[in-house]
Amino acid sequence: MEPPLSARQSIWNGVFDSWADAAACAAIKSGDAPQAFDTSRWLERQSAMLASARSGVSPRHSSLPLFIATSSANSIVDLGGGSGWTFEIVCLNTIKKIAEYVIVEQQTTVDAFASSFKDNDGVRFVASESISRDRINTVDVFYSNSALQYFPDNVFLVDLAAMCAPTWILLDDFQTALGGEFFSTQHYYGIEIPCRFLDLQSTVEEMRRLGYTLQGKWEYPAIIGGHLDRSLGNSPDSHRKIGAPLSLLFKKTPTSSGNSQHTSKSGNAFNSNFIEVT
Repeated sequence: MEPPLSARQSIWNGVFDSWADAAACAAIKSGDAPQAFDTSRWLERQSAMLASARSGVSPRHSSLPLFIATSSANSIVDLGGGSGWTFEIVCLNTIKKIAEYVIVEQQTTVDAFASSFKDNDGVRFVASESISRDRINTVDVFYSNSALQYFPDNVFLVDLAAMCAPTWILLDDFQTALGGEFFSTQHYYGIEIPCRFLDLQSTVEEMRRLGYTLQGKWEYPAIIGGHLDRSLGNSPDSHRKIGAPLSLLFKKTPTSSGNSQHTSKSGNAFNSNFIEVT
């Protein structure tokens, strides 16, 4: 049974015109607290998700297993893949052997979970802080689940996709904005995180310039049993709305060379706030 409206709680608060404004507000509210993705709570949550996946229970929805099972793809880059739980779910639900699975994460998470796959040569963790020094081979699929909203823009996505030149790009839990892209802050156990709600058409156009066309989109299953309040807290900006979360599937345009005309803009390090929050 769905809980009454009074029992729902928004995890987002306010509307900002820039990432810098949202980040400044989050810093003031969080005080001296560490970054959310460096906390023991975050790492404990990721550990629990990996344990759940290895026990046969997916900790959250992923479109990747079905895609892998119904395509010829067997090499993946997973941006913001946390503890590597999605790899376990793919292996559990498909008969295909994955040749290569690269998880791009912050150094804190890499240090915590890379050893969990020390006996699997097909899984590799790459620290985002040293991404320009680590070679990532061309892969079949670029995947990301609930990550892009923690980037200030799509530059990082575009640069990494250009680096690994996938045939397919699959984005789960793409947080949409109605009325144009905007920024907010998100509550996470006493810490505020800057976040972004993305304009779908702008992203589709950005991917087209990279050499990818949208093949399909569908609504991503809501988290917390569908009871997550998708309002913006006490924001007075009534024309800025949060849309339904989506899954997006892009494919490299056959006549396009993909990354041949692309010039990196993101520099040598990823933004520190980019991982899924669950």
